[in-house]
Amino acid sequence: MSALIFAYQVIADEEPHLFPEDAIGVLEVNDMTSGQLLWLRGRVGEGSYTWVDQTGNHCTMKIPVAIGRIADSGLSIGSASGMKMIVMSKKLNEALIQGERVNSKEWRFTEFGEGEADGWIVDGISLHEAFVLNSRRRWVSWLVGDTRSELCQQ
Repeated sequence: MSALIFAYQVIADEEPHLFPEDAIGVLEVNDMTSGQLLWLRGRVGEGSYTWVDQTGNHCTMKIPVAIGRIADSGLSIGSASGMKMIVMSKKLNEALIQGERVNSKEWRFTEFGEGEADGWIVDGISLHEAFVLNSRRRWVSWLVGDTRSELCQQ
C-alpha cells in the first residue's frame, strides 16, 4: 500500500490534524462508559476505524474497545472521554479489518511519535493500561447478530 498522508477532522474541536506519512489508519472512540468492580477499573466503547484500502477508497468500520487496569477497590459506573490511536503497521490494520481480537500485550504500542510501533497512542490510554481492540467475542455473533460492517467511499 502506498504511503499515506491522512488528514481528518477532529469532531471535538474541529481542527484538522495531519498524520504521519506512513500512517495506515486511525481509530477514534468519542465516548466511553467507565466502571469499577472491586479491583478492576475499565472503560468500554465503540470506535470508528478509518483506513484507505488497496484501491484508494476511504473505509470506515465500527470496532469495540475495552481498556482496563488493576486499581484500588471500589464499585462505580459512569462516562469517560474517548481515545485516539494511529495504526502504523499493515499487520495491525489487517487484524482489525478481519475482526481479530487485538490484545495490547501482544503488539507494540507507544505514545505518538515515539519510534517504531504497530500503533501510536494519541490520547485516552495510559501506557500502564491494558486494552483489547475488537473486544467482543465472535463466537456469540450467531446469537446476537454480527454487526460488523464496513463502508468504503472514493
